[in-house]
Amino acid sequence: MTHSSQSMSGERFGAFAAVVFWFALSLQLVLSLGLSYAKGNNTLQALWTYFAFFTILTNLLAAITLTLPIVARPTCAGAFFARPGVVTAVTAYMVVVGITYNLLLRNVWQPQGWQLVADVLLHSVDPLLFVAYWWLRGRDVRVGYSSIPAWAVYPLAYLAYALARGLGGDFYAYPFIDVRALGLGRVLANAAAIAAGFGVLAATLIALGRASRPRV
Repeated sequence: MTHSSQSMSGERFGAFAAVVFWFALSLQLVLSLGLSYAKGNNTLQALWTYFAFFTILTNLLAAITLTLPIVARPTCAGAFFARPGVVTAVTAYMVVVGITYNLLLRNVWQPQGWQLVADVLLHSVDPLLFVAYWWLRGRDVRVGYSSIPAWAVYPLAYLAYALARGLGGDFYAYPFIDVRALGLGRVLANAAAIAAGFGVLAATLIALGRASRPRV
């Protein structure tokens, strides 16, 4: 396969993946709104809950990364989200979503029906699709290990956001960051373990990208 044909194949796959991502996010939003309304909450409260989760925020980031290079190619935003370094970073975030949920959270609840569909899409299908997209469009020998600290800003910012919500009287989005149940020390240890895992994962993606691309 030539570089140009591989690029076209990657673009078509990216468009397909974007549709799946937006469907999954929309489905979960509809389900979240319905659940919130059933509890007597309003739309603003429903959205506040919806955007509490790393899964939702990261799938949204990935959906934007897939979409803007297609619909806004000539713009600065389109060019930014097409950069291999950005695609690799988002791939790492999506893999964290998949691994964390399937290893730590899958048995916490038992979704049924459309909620099960949304659950599988957001936590399993979408991460796999984005890894495939990265393999086609994002891996590059020019992505360096020095990028990893900058990539870590997003998950660390989410941790601060999630802890602030919980400590401020809202709910904790995930049981492993629940300060009330675990204590601050245990939560920080959990966060450090996840951060270390993220660093290893990001370094692995960079190494794979460097090994699989011909040097230019």
